[in-house]
Amino acid sequence: MCGRYTLTCPDENALIANLPFDAFSETRIELRPRYNIAPGQRSPVVYRDGGKLIVADALWGFERSSGGLAINARSETAERTAMFRDAFRSGRCLVPADGFLEWRREGRVNQPYLFRTDDGSLFTMAGLWKEGRYVVLTRDSAGEVEDVHDRMPVILTGERARQWLNEGELSEPPHLTRTAVSARINRIENDDARCIEPLAQGRFEFD
Repeated sequence: MCGRYTLTCPDENALIANLPFDAFSETRIELRPRYNIAPGQRSPVVYRDGGKLIVADALWGFERSSGGLAINARSETAERTAMFRDAFRSGRCLVPADGFLEWRREGRVNQPYLFRTDDGSLFTMAGLWKEGRYVVLTRDSAGEVEDVHDRMPVILTGERARQWLNEGELSEPPHLTRTAVSARINRIENDDARCIEPLAQGRFEFD
């Protein structure tokens, strides 16, 4: 699954400049560096409107009829699932990020790990959006994520991001690095650079 991620671009202009394609926003996005984006919070997505790629602010999570939020959709079944199939056909989107978090139980500690591309650059996660809300698509874990969690976000880079928007095609993930980080990130009210500070090997923090 994907339950937290980072987007540390300093502002809207920097975000758009680092996307692998031309896109623009129709309304101003109040963007600041984010180190702990959580479900129910707002973050940018990119979607297609005719021939244009639009960057817009959206809320993470589709509302369930039974209450609560659906924040992820399985890429293998989203096209056939009642909650997601309409958005899969006409609401495919990209969720910009530069890292995502997963947790692994290690003794008495649920240790968070930060996953990034090798150079720490911006990437996009495949998503679905409707009515100003979005979910992140997930797939079976691979590479550095496999022994931490069995699911991971579908990560798209370069031209593969556009292929998802245009044709609904997904691709294999890029190579990722893994870093154990502070348990400070466990609390959604914490949202600063200390949330992703690397831990020294064998040391765990409690906050």
